[in-house]
Amino acid sequence: MERLTDEQLAILVLAGDSQAFAQIVERYQKQIFALAYRLGGDYDEAKDMAQEAFIRVYNEMHRYDPNRRFFPWMYRVAHNCCINLLQKRPKETLSLSEAEEFRPSQNETFDPEAQYAQREFDENLNRALQQLPEHYRTPIVLKYLEGLSYQQISAYLGISQSTLESRLFRGRNMLRKLLKEDLK
Repeated sequence: MERLTDEQLAILVLAGDSQAFAQIVERYQKQIFALAYRLGGDYDEAKDMAQEAFIRVYNEMHRYDPNRRFFPWMYRVAHNCCINLLQKRPKETLSLSEAEEFRPSQNETFDPEAQYAQREFDENLNRALQQLPEHYRTPIVLKYLEGLSYQQISAYLGISQSTLESRLFRGRNMLRKLLKEDLK
């Protein structure tokens, strides 16, 4: 069976095919979990938020325009859902290392010292990210952790590319300052 595009799957979902939505969930569950985790910082809460995000995507499918790309639309619905949930729930932060199974695979090292240093850095980074205002944190997460392009992020957030560049610049500077403070 040939692999259907996201847009083809979305059209099938709109036609009532629940198996097509299951394929979308399977295809993007790690990315939506990672988004929820990076926004909220809590592993268990991120699992719940990702599940809620997919429910929201399914319930909002009637709003999807089949003439547009599906992933940016779905990602925006999921992001908005996560932000809404975070505003309603208190958040606790856990280390990024608890979500390692959802990270893109990297060259793994078996050096315990290097693994410890990486975990410590991840924890510091997560704490610093949680301290950033959301309008700086979201672009940084989308650019540097999700790997989206400037054009994709600008369209997704509904801001100009120059505004995005400014937020990334200021956000990076704030993050750098927070990380330096954490090292002291």
